[in-house]
Amino acid sequence: MDLQTITGLRRWLTRLYLSLRRHSPTPGVTAAHAAAVTTLFDHGPMRMGEFAQRESIRMPSATTLIENLVGKGFVARHPDPDDRRAVLIELTPAGRAAVEETQVQRDATLTAAFESLTPEHKSALAAAVPALQALHARLENHE
Repeated sequence: MDLQTITGLRRWLTRLYLSLRRHSPTPGVTAAHAAAVTTLFDHGPMRMGEFAQRESIRMPSATTLIENLVGKGFVARHPDPDDRRAVLIELTPAGRAAVEETQVQRDATLTAAFESLTPEHKSALAAAVPALQALHARLENHE
């Protein structure tokens, strides 16, 4: 794939995400908060170090972010049963509900936009889903 195509893919994936976030925001939650709760939703309970690594932030930033989410009632801290010196962070039921509500809103927003596309564009986007999943796996080193 040539650089122009790669640049276009990066640009439009970024713009699509920002538009989706703008048209279906999570009330009272910053973009960093939304990313954090989504990480916990997708990966389950984890230690702070793993969280900081997944979010590509330093530990002091991770600690501040998680403390804010604890204050909002979205995240809870618990002792790690495997190491009493460590702490696990996980979503609370309220945090899980906030993620699920945002997903429903974003699915509705995306569905409305998708329905207005041509049949060719709908087919192309549907066919691209497995490739986008594979690209994400490569970027996350999970493949």
